[in-house]
This record gives sequence, C-alpha cells and structure tokens, in this order.
Amino acid sequence: MTGSDAPLIEVEGLEAWYGKRRILSGVDFRVEPGEIRVIMGGSGSGKSTLLRHILGLHRPSRGSIRVFGTDITRASARELQAVRKRLGVSFQGGALLTSLSVGDNVALPLREHHAELDENQIRIMSRMKLEVVNLGGFHDLMPSQLSGGMVKRAALARAIVMDPRLLFFDEPSAGLDPVVSAELDELILRLRDALRMTIVVVTHELESAFKIADTITILDQGQVLMTDTVDAVRRSDNERIQDLLNRRPREVVVDADAYLRRLTEEDA
Repeated sequence: MTGSDAPLIEVEGLEAWYGKRRILSGVDFRVEPGEIRVIMGGSGSGKSTLLRHILGLHRPSRGSIRVFGTDITRASARELQAVRKRLGVSFQGGALLTSLSVGDNVALPLREHHAELDENQIRIMSRMKLEVVNLGGFHDLMPSQLSGGMVKRAALARAIVMDPRLLFFDEPSAGLDPVVSAELDELILRLRDALRMTIVVVTHELESAFKIADTITILDQGQVLMTDTVDAVRRSDNERIQDLLNRRPREVVVDADAYLRRLTEEDA
C-alpha cells in the first residue's frame, strides 16, 4: 500500500509500439493525490495510448506503471482487478449500454462488484450519483433519450458510483457546445473539491485544460515535452508547445527516400 502522500500514478521509462511504429518513447509521468492532471497533445501524440496503458488495457514494451503502488505491468489478473475497483473511467463517447436505462447503467458497477448490497441500496446509491451530476429524475430514461451532454454526465455518474479515489476522463468536452463544455468543467472541479478525488483528464480543448488543470503534461510524438502548471505552460518558449497553444500548423517536409523505404519495410 502507498502512503497518503505517495504518488497515485508513477510511470517510468514507458515505451509502447503498435507493430513497427513506436507510439510512446521514454515517458515518465507522476500524479500526486488531490490534483487535476491534464494530458494534452496533438492528434497522434500518444495521449490516449498513455491512458490505456495506465488503465492496464495494454502492456508496454518497456518501463513500469505503478498505480496505488502496484506495478500493473507485472500484476496478476486478481491484483489488476483490485486496482481497477479503485478507479473510475468516463470514456469519450460515454459508452453507455443502450439496452439499459440510465439508472441501470449507473448501477452496473455496484451489481458487478458489491454482491452484498441489496437492490434498494443499489438504487439509492445510483440515484445519489445521478443527483451529483445534475441528472436527478432521469434514471428511468434510456440513453437514446439523452442529449450529448447528458450522456457524458450519466457516464460520469457511473464512473463515480463506487467512490473511486482516482478518476479518468477521456476527452470530456468532445462534441459538446461551449456552454455544456463549461458546465462539465465546473462539475469536474466540484468533484475534486467535494469528493476529494484525484482526476486525470485527456483533452485537446485548450480553454477547458487551462480552466481545470493544476498541472499539464504535454505529449508530442510519443514523448513528454513538459509537465508544469498552467502559467508555466503558457509561458513556455518551446516552439512545439507554442504551436499547439496557438494552433499553428507545422511545415511538413516529405523525404521521398524515407517514404519509399518505409513502404518497402511495411510490405516485407
């Protein structure tokens, strides 16, 4: 077990490959208790791949990943399951089961992992979490009857129904209008303060990141360019970071020989 002040997540020397393509290279990443950490980067930077590795969905080629002090790269199935019970994950598209009502979607983790609870207890606990995300009274609706923002909040209620110590968001603002995105940002801040959760958010939305983050990690081409406060990131003189913050397109230089060599290697 980790001490109360120990990092909840410790990633060291993480390397990940998809086939012959290296996605993450030498990534070091730590998350302290009580912080909101935002992971940013352009498309293909490796931020979603990093998240999947921290959740134990993929095994790295090299490096270690410790969550709550457990090295999940070497953990048994039982140890990994114990770690996951202490996590909450809100996926990008919500990932609600369309055949279940909103209330049953939220209650699903309780039914799967807490056989000692009776149905009345499960119903009360799931409805309490729907109230937390401002969806009180919507428990009997089906996911198809919800707006995009409501789906995100219902998914969040399911992610926090077991009171996790560590909560992950994958692109919480994706596909939402600015007003709904701002409401979701406020909800993330309230969760951290009211429920004392540590929160990791993967996003490409600059306004959202600057509003909610205590610390920002910026990835580029599978490497960590910087991890620091919002103000420090804004002031960074790193050209690639400023390209991201100012939405400046990069000049693409095509090396014809390298391109043909890569095609030949892929066909081999």
